[in-house]
Amino acid sequence: MIDNKKQEENSSLILRVIGMLFFLWLFLLSIKLLGGTFKHYFSADTADLIKNATDNPFVSLFIGILATAVIQSSSSTTSIIVAFVGAGTLSLHNAIPMIMGANIGTSITGILVSFGQMRNKMEFNRSFSAAIVHDYFNWFAVIVFLPLEIISGMLWKENGVAKGILERSSEFLTSIFVGTSGVKFSSPLDTVVKPIAHYMENFVANLMGNQILEDNIQYDGALLAIMVILSLALLFVALNYMSSIMKKVLIGKFEKIIHKYVFNRATTALLFGILFTVSVQSSSITISLVVPLVGAGILSMEQIFPYAVGANIGTTITGILAALVTGNASGISIAIVHTLFNVFAAIGLSPLKA
Repeated sequence: MIDNKKQEENSSLILRVIGMLFFLWLFLLSIKLLGGTFKHYFSADTADLIKNATDNPFVSLFIGILATAVIQSSSSTTSIIVAFVGAGTLSLHNAIPMIMGANIGTSITGILVSFGQMRNKMEFNRSFSAAIVHDYFNWFAVIVFLPLEIISGMLWKENGVAKGILERSSEFLTSIFVGTSGVKFSSPLDTVVKPIAHYMENFVANLMGNQILEDNIQYDGALLAIMVILSLALLFVALNYMSSIMKKVLIGKFEKIIHKYVFNRATTALLFGILFTVSVQSSSITISLVVPLVGAGILSMEQIFPYAVGANIGTTITGILAALVTGNASGISIAIVHTLFNVFAAIGLSPLKA
């Protein structure tokens, strides 16, 4: 009886691993489709309109906040931004404040979760405080690093172009791994999804009656709309199911290891926040899990602070995966900006907790 139960658990785990790999592939496919669609459709004039709309860093910041607040997934927002930058529709410089805004928008979920304990005033006060720890950290990170990026860019220009510390750092790291920001690189992940993405794009174009001349699809507004909807649908489905599968695998064991291994030390809480968020592909889920535990008095805000910081860093891995299929080093650069922003914020702002 015990052996049968163990076999069932092993079979279930294998199926979940296979499912996780499939939805990871589907996620990469959605990014390839989205980037290819924007690249094929948008002309130089349209790209200029997007550039002009995001030239103001504060407008770009609030676009990131609003987009993430609506779809409640910074992973989705950053993946879309990476696709835009990789396609050349959005510049790396203008996308940086948008990436910062995505961090703020995702922290709303924890606040909503805290309202589940409204019946008990003491528990609600604790859980709400735990939820806004994440918000305050993200807001302070933007308040510090957005002006720093703008000012450092103004003081440190290259050929008359303002480039802040995050932009310069990301381009330097990108040049080490894949070369200069203007080149293409061959990604092994790209080869896994490119043939299917190419087939799907051609299939939908034929279905819509659009001409394909020398493998170049004649895009119009209707085809653009269909391809964007299809790409975003695949992206959201993939992230949702990846998150769901990993929750089933991990959450059952979550409470058992909380006190013994995770929140007894700041370093373990930080690392667990990173690894858990990488697994479930959502910092919103990572934070939402501990908000009720703080409300119940099981954990303190001091214990969950490094965990929340780790969640911010962990969520940047999705953007890096998305960047690997864009085939453009600028896409890698904006993904690295997201990681650097959260790492710098963790290093620079964590002492403020004391």
